[in-house]
Amino acid sequence: MKKTLFILMIALFTLSCEDEPEQLQWKIIDLAVTQNDWVYNLDADKLNGFFSCHFDMPEITPLVYNSGTVVTYTVLGNSQQTLPYVRHYENALGNLWTQTVDYSFSKGGLDIYVTNSDFYNVDNPESMKFRVVLMY
Repeated sequence: MKKTLFILMIALFTLSCEDEPEQLQWKIIDLAVTQNDWVYNLDADKLNGFFSCHFDMPEITPLVYNSGTVVTYTVLGNSQQTLPYVRHYENALGNLWTQTVDYSFSKGGLDIYVTNSDFYNVDNPESMKFRVVLMY
């Protein structure tokens, strides 16, 4: 009797643990920003400038926003770099600055930002390509 009860308990435990885990799903979206697409913005204090580009992304559903993740890369030729992407520069006059490319997302949208550390923003940033990976 104990043997039968033991086997029954093991069978019951095994059956209760056989729930299939939810399968990970993902979607890859390639984006391009031309030099003319960048919009110049000022921070709330109107002191520091940065550029941005907004993308409507209905793929960022409440499920993705609340339970998934959004990872964005900048595409550099044949390689990719996760954002934020930070590079240091010097021009021929010896001026130094750092450029940061980062992003934020919300339900239904994604924004990409370019900020120069010296806040010297005469020209729009160059055209850039991005890859967005949604996992949920």
